[in-house]
Amino acid sequence: MSEAIVITSGKGGAGKSLVTAGVAAQLARRKQRVAVIDMDVGLRSLDILFRLENSVVYDIADVLDGICPMKQAIMRVKAYEGVFLINAPQFGDSSAISVDQMDGVVDGLKKEYDFVLIDCPAGVGRGFHNAIAAADRALLVTIPEPICIRDAERAIGLMELKGMDRIDLVLNRVRPCHMQKSAAGGVHRAEEALNQNVIGVVPEDPSVAAANARGTAGDLCAHASGAAFDRIARRLMGESVPLHYPKAGLGARMRSLFGREG
Repeated sequence: MSEAIVITSGKGGAGKSLVTAGVAAQLARRKQRVAVIDMDVGLRSLDILFRLENSVVYDIADVLDGICPMKQAIMRVKAYEGVFLINAPQFGDSSAISVDQMDGVVDGLKKEYDFVLIDCPAGVGRGFHNAIAAADRALLVTIPEPICIRDAERAIGLMELKGMDRIDLVLNRVRPCHMQKSAAGGVHRAEEALNQNVIGVVPEDPSVAAANARGTAGDLCAHASGAAFDRIARRLMGESVPLHYPKAGLGARMRSLFGREG
């Protein structure tokens, strides 16, 4: 049975678009057909992550305005067989798309694809509400640091008010120092404050930073982050897969033991 999953975060910079792209790529590797909707109107990035930025002709607003049918707007991602992308408009704002329109688009895609992933815009404005309205469940992406955790709490509260009862947590850019129980933020603090099932732990990956500096996402199926995306994909498909947390180094463990933070 097809599922529509919104990938969201409390604030920008948590890495939700990269998580969306990585999970889509890994689902496709496991023979799933995946439609990805970029809902970040005016600030889209998935076309770059999927190496399609020079091939975009139509976007979701063109479909909703009747300028073209969906089959013309949806783009096959050549780098990841089985992934198809619908772009957000490069210009304008989220008022161009309504909740009812999103419901119609997502319902149609669920008839043809195993998964529909909705990349939610940052923040909790109209675009956020449009994106979550059509989803069956949510993945909330956060970095285990105090500001991100607080903003994630706000996003959870709003989703629960809208009736979203399946919210899973993706801890992104996790470093060994985040494993200290004495840290102001950290993994333990995030799990305690957000009180949601953790579906994925994505480590800080230097290869991702290097790829971003080159203006690409690199290989979404490679390196440490790729392995983490694969574990998330397998869990979404119903497999029981253990979580992998980074281990704190000796220095971090000693500081935690004696109550001193680095």
